[in-house]
Amino acid sequence: MAEYGIHHATFGESTPSIFEIIGQENLFSALRAAFRHGFKVLAENNPGKFGLLFKYFDEGYTVIDSVFQYIHLRLKGGLFPETFYGLKRIPDPRDLSVSKRKIAAWVFFAVVFPYLQSQLELLYKDMREEYSQGSFSYKGFKRRVALLYLKFYPVYNFIYEITVLAYYMTYALKLTRFHSPLMHVTSTTLTHLTAFDLIDDAWKEYVPEHQKQKLTTTLWNGLNVFVGGVTLSISIGAFLTQFINWWYNKEGNTSSFVSLPVPPPPRKWNLEEPIEICPLCKKKRTNDTVLSSSGFVFCYPCIFRFVRENNKCPVTGYKSSSQQLVKLYHQEEY
Repeated sequence: MAEYGIHHATFGESTPSIFEIIGQENLFSALRAAFRHGFKVLAENNPGKFGLLFKYFDEGYTVIDSVFQYIHLRLKGGLFPETFYGLKRIPDPRDLSVSKRKIAAWVFFAVVFPYLQSQLELLYKDMREEYSQGSFSYKGFKRRVALLYLKFYPVYNFIYEITVLAYYMTYALKLTRFHSPLMHVTSTTLTHLTAFDLIDDAWKEYVPEHQKQKLTTTLWNGLNVFVGGVTLSISIGAFLTQFINWWYNKEGNTSSFVSLPVPPPPRKWNLEEPIEICPLCKKKRTNDTVLSSSGFVFCYPCIFRFVRENNKCPVTGYKSSSQQLVKLYHQEEY
């Protein structure tokens, strides 16, 4: 349990500081980003095996993390980032009087809700980019709904963010016990772990004597060992990541782990094909857009969809992103 000692010298029933609150919340997004990067590296090196896993990474990670956090709540008294920072939830989820529905609500707000928010933000960015480039593909009723979404999503996002900030401020000033609106909705607070909570088998003390024989003790002990192993692995991994990052960013050290792969040469252009033809749809280009990573020109809708789905140039195979799309304007358009 060395990770607890990093953050606290003493433990007891007390209110955590705003810095501990923000730290444990940031750990959620940091872990997701770290796993995403790992799968991205695997997908780039072996797209056949890991390409599909990376494509549906967010959905898979949300499901696995939901199960893991549910188990962690029942065994450790809090979500993984919370116990990592020496915190636990009140009411204590290890107490069997706490309903499964309440714990499921905690998991939803901690894991599923951020995933839904990220998908809404991604959808907004894609729709806004399509609309600004004049390639809005929605028609009729869907178009009206899409335009309403483009109009009201920024308002919702602003209201939510300002509400979270207001809760942070009032919590820091000790005007409320809840550090976020989601915690307020579920009437949940955080407190520091006690010395008793650090015992591996502390969860057993919350099980009534007449129910202990009904529990599959071996299974829960195995899950407890698994949760402890994950905690230790992340603790060591975080230290090694920081050490490696420091080592390879020292002044004068320009080495890297591996050499970048040499990109394949671009395919020869068919000279018989008219220059105004889009390489993807094979029709005359509309909304001419150049992909700066390769220099080839496409229709904006064609290249935007291709790059978003494949992250490469369709002609050269060079790694590309939608940020490398540059709209071309002709004199007659002014």
